Amino acid sequence: MQFHAMNRIPGRAALSAARPAVRLVSFQPGLPPRLPTVDPDSQCDCACFAVEGMELPRLSAPVSFYLELTPICNNRCPGCGNAFVEPGQRVIQPHDAPLSIEGWREILDQIKPYARRLKLTGGEPTLHPEFEAIVQEVASLNIPFMLFSNGRWAAPQRLVRFLGELPQFEGFLISLHGPNATSHEAFTATIGSFGQALTGVRTAVKAGLPVSLSCVLTRYNWPLVGLMADLAQELGAASLVFNRYIGPDASNLAPSPEALRVAVQQIVALRAAGQPVKLGNCLPTCFASTDQAGCLAGLAFFTVDPWGQVRPCNHATLNCGNLRQQSVAQIWYSPAMEQWRHIQPEACQGCPALPTCRGGCRAESLVRGADPLITALAVTGEAAPRQTVLFYGEARPVGRFERRPEAFGTLLLAGNRLYPVARRDERVLSMLDGQNTLRQIEARWGTAAVELVVSLYHQGMVDLQN
Repeated sequence: MQFHAMNRIPGRAALSAARPAVRLVSFQPGLPPRLPTVDPDSQCDCACFAVEGMELPRLSAPVSFYLELTPICNNRCPGCGNAFVEPGQRVIQPHDAPLSIEGWREILDQIKPYARRLKLTGGEPTLHPEFEAIVQEVASLNIPFMLFSNGRWAAPQRLVRFLGELPQFEGFLISLHGPNATSHEAFTATIGSFGQALTGVRTAVKAGLPVSLSCVLTRYNWPLVGLMADLAQELGAASLVFNRYIGPDASNLAPSPEALRVAVQQIVALRAAGQPVKLGNCLPTCFASTDQAGCLAGLAFFTVDPWGQVRPCNHATLNCGNLRQQSVAQIWYSPAMEQWRHIQPEACQGCPALPTCRGGCRAESLVRGADPLITALAVTGEAAPRQTVLFYGEARPVGRFERRPEAFGTLLLAGNRLYPVARRDERVLSMLDGQNTLRQIEARWGTAAVELVVSLYHQGMVDLQN
């Protein structure tokens, strides 16, 4: 394997340069126009943090955690993404018994000081014998959480009613791997799972709970991206997340690179047309150009498995420690986690897209030496054209974010969005209180300050009041 160290915390200049290409040329005169629309993806319900179009500096601690409650699942997916499943088999690796409610209390106590969002997953998380008790413990932390499930619930009405009564519950991410039983069950290897998943989705939507759908692209469903988007709309899903296939080659499920590229182009086109679809896991920029950034596993979050062991992501086989014996800080700064962060395939050396692409899938690089979708073709180093935007100069920005101090300055958090702000730009944040106009901010701190406000607006972190 050929890995190379990545750059550490970027300086102030790097943070400023990483800002998305938005430029305010002049203010709109006269009466206030209708304000521009915020990127709809800022409201994505898949619970994966995003830093669109910019580099994320080294964080002092994770902000999100994926909790794999149980290895048990009622689907038999040969392409299961869980690293604790033997490749090509449905046999769980030998371990002690998975954590009970007492064990998960220990884990939750550890992560509580850091967590801003949680994703409960599995296996199928609802099959944990103490599922409701664990969820009650999670809810007691008063931290937003969502449930990643296959939708095949023994008692759908009971589950939906139980979760719907918890204000911390943000919604479901439900696996649906195609618009029909043939394509879906080619992945789940379980007859009847398609109909049961639809029942789960419809039950949750009817109860008014947010549902996003997760679809792994396979050789059975890649031509059906449009039909899948139609089904998501028909079901009332809030968003649809497409994921590239990451799994054992022997499963014969992965689409060819050419087919995957066609599917990605369709997804990008649907997204550009305003449909609530996105790519949920990373693709190398040299393979397909999208407007989405690379994976934040090990950079903003990590995964805790059913035994308390920590991995950077659910696909990664790299064990970085155990939260029952070590602290979050010890694991976050461990040699194994540092090894993960420094993975950089040889072909990515010097590529200008690396800060946002992040070298494709690190889990694939860990196993194969490099993400197999990296084409080794040079990505153009030309800067993207800066967008000209007109805003009403008397609009008053109001910040809608949490702040966390970091070595580089301040990390802003809102929903599933992260935004690093250099120390020299923190002075602008104090003016986002609805009392100052864009003109006043520009007069005090210059055009760069207004660029920051506009960028935060497009990330859904600032409201503009007329």
